[in-house]
Amino acid sequence: MSSVTSNTPTEAAAATPAGDSIDTIFFKVTSPIHKSADPNLFNTFCQKVNSEPEGHHLAIRLIAHKIQSPQEYEALRTLDLLESCVHICGRRFHNEIGKFRFLNEMIKLVSPKYLANHTSEKVKKKVVELMYSWTQTLPGEVKIF
Repeated sequence: MSSVTSNTPTEAAAATPAGDSIDTIFFKVTSPIHKSADPNLFNTFCQKVNSEPEGHHLAIRLIAHKIQSPQEYEALRTLDLLESCVHICGRRFHNEIGKFRFLNEMIKLVSPKYLANHTSEKVKKKVVELMYSWTQTLPGEVKIF
């Protein structure tokens, strides 16, 4: 079984087997079992997303579902992963987050008409911060801007 290539011994030890699916890596990244975020696992997830033809679409579906988790920690970790993906995954990922379907899932978390009453203040704050940052860093995405 081969593993993801890495630059340091620490990365090599923490690498996830290349055969793991996007789903498997995603659930490792967002698992409440791990108390701190593992940047190597975030990078592995992004590499896997970029390496598969439908990776961006699948990643967005998984993220859209998990950001609505009633567990604040899980939702926040997923939003952190989303932020990493925006920085690492590139244009195809940006196109996916720029679709109304995904943007509506984000808006539901802060809208009193939908899930805002069941969403923690930390999660709502992070959603607003991310969406605002996208208006600044992704001006080509008309739906975000």
